[in-house]
Amino acid sequence: MKPSVTYFCDSSKRRTLRVAALLLGLFVAVMAMSFFAPHASAYAKEYTCPNVTIDATVNKDGSLSVTESREFTFDGAFTAVWWELGQNLPSDASEVTIDGVSMTEPQASGSGVDSAPAANESLSEVPFELEWRDAGGPGTTSYSFDEARGTLYVFFDAEDATSVITISYTISNFVQVYDDVAELYWQFIGHGWAVDSSHVTATVHLPAPSGTSLGSGDETVRAWAHGPLDGTVDIQDDATIALAVPRVSAGGYAEVRTTFPAEWVSGVDSTSPVRHTGDRLDSVLEEESRLANQANAERLRALAFIVVCLVISIGSIVWALWMFFRHGKEHKPVFQEQYWRDVPDPSIHPAVIARLWRWDAQSQDDFTATLMHLSHRGVLRIDAGQYQVPDGRGQKTVQDYYITRLPGWQEKVAGSPIDEEAIDVLFEKAGKGTDSLWFGTISQYGQDNPEAFVASMNEWQGILSAETNRYNFFEAKGNHYQALMTSLGILGIIAGLVGIFMFSNFIPLIALGPASVVLFVIGRFMSRRSTQAVELYAKCEALRNWLKDFSALDERLPTDVKVWGDMMVYAYIFGVAEEAIKALQTRMPEIIDDPGFAPMYYWYMPHYYGMNAASTIASPADMFSTMQSNTMSVASAALSSASGGFSSGGGFGGGFSGGGGFSGGGFGGGGGGAR
Repeated sequence: MKPSVTYFCDSSKRRTLRVAALLLGLFVAVMAMSFFAPHASAYAKEYTCPNVTIDATVNKDGSLSVTESREFTFDGAFTAVWWELGQNLPSDASEVTIDGVSMTEPQASGSGVDSAPAANESLSEVPFELEWRDAGGPGTTSYSFDEARGTLYVFFDAEDATSVITISYTISNFVQVYDDVAELYWQFIGHGWAVDSSHVTATVHLPAPSGTSLGSGDETVRAWAHGPLDGTVDIQDDATIALAVPRVSAGGYAEVRTTFPAEWVSGVDSTSPVRHTGDRLDSVLEEESRLANQANAERLRALAFIVVCLVISIGSIVWALWMFFRHGKEHKPVFQEQYWRDVPDPSIHPAVIARLWRWDAQSQDDFTATLMHLSHRGVLRIDAGQYQVPDGRGQKTVQDYYITRLPGWQEKVAGSPIDEEAIDVLFEKAGKGTDSLWFGTISQYGQDNPEAFVASMNEWQGILSAETNRYNFFEAKGNHYQALMTSLGILGIIAGLVGIFMFSNFIPLIALGPASVVLFVIGRFMSRRSTQAVELYAKCEALRNWLKDFSALDERLPTDVKVWGDMMVYAYIFGVAEEAIKALQTRMPEIIDDPGFAPMYYWYMPHYYGMNAASTIASPADMFSTMQSNTMSVASAALSSASGGFSSGGGFGGGFSGGGGFSGGGFGGGGGGAR
């Protein structure tokens, strides 16, 4: 009896699909930000200072003469840069005098100032006007000094270019002179710069008598430096102090402090504002010793942090490898044959074997395999037919298949929750109690009742999962450590990103990143099958090999139609059904022609209709699988739409210490800017 027209999906994956959609959305958002951010920045002005070279000379009268060459790389149009030279001077008696300004001709960014140096042009000074503090300028390439604030402005026109600007200035009454020593305390990179100052080198020339040569351990000159802890300070034999800092961050600072014989500044008399009574060296040594201890402690903490990160990283890798060899490495099966000529285990449902074959991954093909299994057992029969449906211009004929449950089906599925639920989904829910229904009826039911359809398929997959779990194919410890390793790997990446974005520290990511990758990789292989499962899987592989090769083997093949019917279910599960059917047609056509094999063969055979042999409909297996997948997609999309789911001191040289700076540090500094 053919059914009347009335219309399936694996929706146990709904949660997985939602999570995947969320992760995909986050990934797309991050990629979009990464893609658009560079384009957005192209319309914003910004500049960098990739190189800074400073040369300072302490004069005999206690003044400090400085020449600073700062390289600017401009992204956008700029008309001015400035230095705040008059901030934090030693006393009111200290004054800034500009000795000169020069500038290389701006070159297009990327042309390389170092590889093709431009001519250095001396600039003319123009009188300062107050409105230039906020905007504007003289309209010419020149400089101007705001004496009231001690700010030097350099005016020009540059767009997407690189230029080196050199300024020379002198600060009077800068060096402080005491009874025992003279002291220079100077912040050569001030904390007012809004951008990083990279590759900073500074040289300080002391007014040492001609022929001065300092030997190792000579205490005539002492020097300290404060700022980034990766900076270095070195006292040369000729009493020159050399400083180098890889990078002074925006808002940071770098300063030098040195003591030397008071008589070297012979131009400072007793009436000078920089002349003080009493000794100074002991208090300087005490203060610098404290700062040096703090800096060294910070270095040790930084080193300890690196060591801890490396220990955690290496320890995580060693632990992961240890756990893999204990709980993740696959058991070796006793069965080692190339071929197996029987079902893997007749006491286990084929859909459960399918789960074992795919490492417990759900698939809509499991339901199709179950229907094939039921057809082979005489529970179902499948037939081809046709019916009429309205198409807007009358009626059209639909070529389709229909499934019929045969008399006595209850006894044949009794005791198998998988089979019982499959029958219930098709005939009681989709078919509303009928004994026959079209594939189209199943599809229409899924479209009309998406929530009920998805719930039904979830329930069936849940029953299949419960039956699979009953055999303990997959060891719990392996799955536990797989989840743990994945979680630890994610935490390692998060810790590395937090270190970068919150503390500007790449060490956690450098140390923990490789460990996280190793944890992800090893965790991927931690899921392990039990010894029983390994034996079954080995037989599954051997059966698949035999189904692919049996036509070429020189051996006697089974002649029992029932055996071939069982094997064709597994041929579908293993993805070799088409090869097996073709080989069977060639090697044993009598099996194909046997009426007892028809219920199984019918699933794989395309059917013809009409007068033209070229008019075919796909095989029931292909058509049911496609229909099931499409219906699941439509039902899931409908549910998603309904829920709103539309689509960062000794003074003998050495490293910097962290003291000084903002609280009673060196004089000068101040910083600068550009517009």
